[in-house]
Amino acid sequence: MSRRLNHNTRRRASRNRQRRRKLDLGTDVETSYFFMLNCLLHSRVNTGIESNSEFYDEDVNVYLAHLLNSHIDPKHIERVSEHVATDEAHLHQLLEEAHDDRDRYTIYRATADYLLMGTSVFDIFEDRHHAHHPALVISKAFYVRRASVYYGLASSYATKLNRGRCAIAATLAKLSEGIESYVRILSYMRGEYLDFIRRYSPGELFHLERSIEQIERDLEIEKMRDEFLDTYNEWRRTGVPELRDKLMEKAERLRRYDPSFEFNPPS
Repeated sequence: MSRRLNHNTRRRASRNRQRRRKLDLGTDVETSYFFMLNCLLHSRVNTGIESNSEFYDEDVNVYLAHLLNSHIDPKHIERVSEHVATDEAHLHQLLEEAHDDRDRYTIYRATADYLLMGTSVFDIFEDRHHAHHPALVISKAFYVRRASVYYGLASSYATKLNRGRCAIAATLAKLSEGIESYVRILSYMRGEYLDFIRRYSPGELFHLERSIEQIERDLEIEKMRDEFLDTYNEWRRTGVPELRDKLMEKAERLRRYDPSFEFNPPS
């Protein structure tokens, strides 16, 4: 009897540990979000730009906290990167390729977010110039103004898509109107609370670029393996001679990228 009780006790304890682990894992993102929001609110107080001082903008606090928190997730960066325009020519190209107003809304909003973060939290536009000529230096204020314009356009598209005013349209309009204040708040927040975000040294950039190149190479090899397997399965299923030739081409290309790859097709 006591053995059964001890066994049941151990099972309950194990289940409780599992529940606690799940809760701990599930609160990571929530904890980082509240950290960002708390730092943001403190930064507003310390810069003298408190919430609701000129107009109600607690919704902007929530938006900015989520935006800051999203940059912790590499998958988020990957998802939005295809909608971000790095310059005017790129923006024109993205808008030309857009299918509808929802795509245009996404492009303007993602690009505005990129410009806001790049001018306040990161150093993306710190030294943007051409040929190191002083007359050709593009000031950070230029990108701040661009962010304001794009937030305004994103707000207009959000209103159009919702057939009237909506919460996100109002939030984006406030960002457009008060962009300089929000840049100032986020810049202060970076210096006081996010000092781990800094410039990389040339040596660190070299190793970072090499790491990225290796990741891209690994992804390309994985893609080629998938294509090879798809062609192989199709050839085995149909026996079409042309597919065998295509299969050998894919095998040779994959071998060039990955010398460890071997393939001996069945006769």
